[in-house]
Amino acid sequence: MQKLFDVHTHLLEGNISHYFVASGYCAKTNEEVMQKILQYEKGYFSLGLAPQEVQREEKYPDVQEAVQKFEMQVKFALADAKLKKKLVAIGEVGLDKHWGKTPAQRERQFEAFEKVIHIAKKQNLPLVIHSRDAENECMRQLAASGCKKVLMHCFGGKIEDAKMAAELGWLISIPPRKNSERKKIIKEFGIENFVVESDAPYIAKNNEGALESAKMIAKYKEIPLDEALEKTFENAKGFFNV
Repeated sequence: MQKLFDVHTHLLEGNISHYFVASGYCAKTNEEVMQKILQYEKGYFSLGLAPQEVQREEKYPDVQEAVQKFEMQVKFALADAKLKKKLVAIGEVGLDKHWGKTPAQRERQFEAFEKVIHIAKKQNLPLVIHSRDAENECMRQLAASGCKKVLMHCFGGKIEDAKMAAELGWLISIPPRKNSERKKIIKEFGIENFVVESDAPYIAKNNEGALESAKMIAKYKEIPLDEALEKTFENAKGFFNV
């Protein structure tokens, strides 16, 4: 499908004919994305250090060291002419109160997030945000840091959070999972605020899942599917500058 742009997937398998951004979330997956992405003409990638990862003290004894390794991967990608053309964002990064249960875990998340925001700003790259059960906290930290280009991946916040994101000019990414709050948000805000994602294989099982997100937008906004695809496609292209 020519006008489908999946802004967030982790599944790099087989032939993917539409535009997509493959998102890393730890050192290992960042490496995997960089190794595979050049196979895909319409594929781009982001490099991340997800909160549910960095909170794990047994895996990341030193947060500063984990961030330094992450920054080295970003610099490596930017120093490679072919990879540089494909690197379009930093993320997924953010805060996660669903998996981060203890004050210590949440402090580790916050420390890493603050440092990674600085890296994204220094490299002039947009941010792709993971904000499970922490949308408002994420957005307040991003706003306080003066972040201009932000994509709220798999947005699960309330309509008040969506309003804040829209007012700041950030994008709200719709995954292929229906709920009443997501329906209200899609109906309330203009399509210029939305993009679609599969988050495969964690939400959708394959890379066609973003099409279901577009169908959801079309249904709730009472517009043709082609229009939903066209608008979200243009929103994604503009955000990632591709």
